[in-house]
Amino acid sequence: MLELRQTQKLAQQLCLTPQLQQAIKLLQLSQIELVEAIEKEIRENPVLEIEEELLSSSPANENDKKADLAEWLERFSPSEGPARKEIKDYQEYEGGARKNNDRRDYLRWQVGVSDFDKDQRISAEWIIEHIDGNGYLGTPVEEIAQVSGIPDARLSAVLQKIQKLDPPGVGARDLKECLLIQYRDKGENDPVLETILETHLELFGKMDIREIAKRTEQPTEKVLEALAKIRTFDPKPARSFDGDQTIYIVPDVFVTQTENGYDVQVNGDGVPDLKLNTYYTKNLSCSGKLDDLAKDYIKQKIRQAEWFMKTLSQRQRTLYLASKTIVDFQADFFEKGIRYLRPLNLKDVANHIGVHESTASRITTNKYMGTPFGTFEMKFFFTTGVGRDHHAALSTTVVMDLITEIIAKENPAHPLNDQEIAVLLEEKHKLKVARRTVTKYRENLRIGSTRDRKRNFG
Repeated sequence: MLELRQTQKLAQQLCLTPQLQQAIKLLQLSQIELVEAIEKEIRENPVLEIEEELLSSSPANENDKKADLAEWLERFSPSEGPARKEIKDYQEYEGGARKNNDRRDYLRWQVGVSDFDKDQRISAEWIIEHIDGNGYLGTPVEEIAQVSGIPDARLSAVLQKIQKLDPPGVGARDLKECLLIQYRDKGENDPVLETILETHLELFGKMDIREIAKRTEQPTEKVLEALAKIRTFDPKPARSFDGDQTIYIVPDVFVTQTENGYDVQVNGDGVPDLKLNTYYTKNLSCSGKLDDLAKDYIKQKIRQAEWFMKTLSQRQRTLYLASKTIVDFQADFFEKGIRYLRPLNLKDVANHIGVHESTASRITTNKYMGTPFGTFEMKFFFTTGVGRDHHAALSTTVVMDLITEIIAKENPAHPLNDQEIAVLLEEKHKLKVARRTVTKYRENLRIGSTRDRKRNFG
C-alpha cells in the first residue's frame, strides 16, 4: 500500500547570491568586456558615477601626448636580444595569439593545469577527441572504451571531471545533461527549474507554460522565472570556438622591464574610478524628503553600487597578484627565452596569492599579457613538466620546442621517426620521453610524420 509522508531533511548546498555571481563574472571578463560591464552598471544604477574630479579639467597638451606615446613605444618595442628573437620566432611559428582557440586545445590545457593524474589525462585525451563542435560528447563512453581499451568506469569518472571544465556544459551527452551541468555550475537551488530540466524538457521546447505549471503544480509566475533562467544557458557551449575569425586583443596587464627586473601593471584604460552620487546619498540623509519606497530603492542601489566597486577593486588586485606571480616565477623565460619556461600550474598560483584554484583559473582565462617582446595569452605560461634525471623538470612547451629543433636539423632525405627523436631527447637533454608522447607533441605542433616529411622533401 502506497503511503504519502512528509519528512524533513537537513543538507548542505552551495547557493551563490547574485552578488557572488557578479564577483565571479567580473573575474572572468577580459579587458574589453570589463569596460562594457562597467558602462552597463553605470547606466543601470543611478547611484553609481565616475569620479570626475580625477579627470583633467583642461585638454592635454599635444606635445605631452606625443611624449607619452614615444615613452610607451620605447617601453614596449622589442629589443634584439637572443631571448626576444627566440620568443618572437616562436610566436610567429604558432601563428600569433589572434586566432580563436581550438576547443580541444583549450580543454587539453585545462586538463594539464588541473588535478588530473597521468592515467586520467590519457582517458581525458580519448574523451576530448570525441567532443564535437558544439561541445557534446558525440560518441558513447562504451564505444570509446572498446576502442581505447580503457574501462567504462574510468572513462565515466574522467568525463565527470571534464564536465566541470570551461565552458560550462562541455562534455554533455545530450541537451538535458548540458543544461543541467550549467545549472549546477551556478550553484543555485531552484527545484522548479531542476524539475523542468529533468522531467519536462520537451514542454520547454514547445514553450507550453500552462502544461508545465500544471504538471509541476507551480504558479505560472514561478514557471516563467525558471524558464527565463534556462534561456540564459547555452545549448551549444563550444560554438564560440568555431571559425577562424580574427580576435583583436587588448592586453589585460602590461609587463615592463626596469632596472630592478620586471614591473607588472593592470591595464586601467577605460576602467574609471567610481563613486556614489552625492545627490542620492544627501537625499537619503534628509528623511523628510523621501517616502519609504523611495528610501528602500536608494538604499538597495547604494548597496549594489558599493558591492560593485568593492568587487571591481578585488578583481583588479587579484589580476595583479596572479600576473606578478607568473612573471616572478617565469623570470628566466623573460631573460633567456623559451627554453627556460618552467612548469607551472593553477594550484601553484592559487596557493601563492591565497585564493581558491577556481579563482586562479577564472582570473587567468581569456586574459592577455603585453610584454616588451609580444602579447601572450596567460595560459601560455601554465605548462606541465617532463622530468629529467638529476635535473629540474622542463615544461612541455620547452620539450615541444626541442622536438621542433631536432626535426629542423634532420636530414630531409631520411627524416627521423618518433622513436629516434625520443632517443635523441634522452641522449642530448637527459629527457625520458615515450615514443607516443613524441608523436602527440609532434602532432600538436602540426608537424607531419616521417613519411609525410620525406614525401614533402621529394
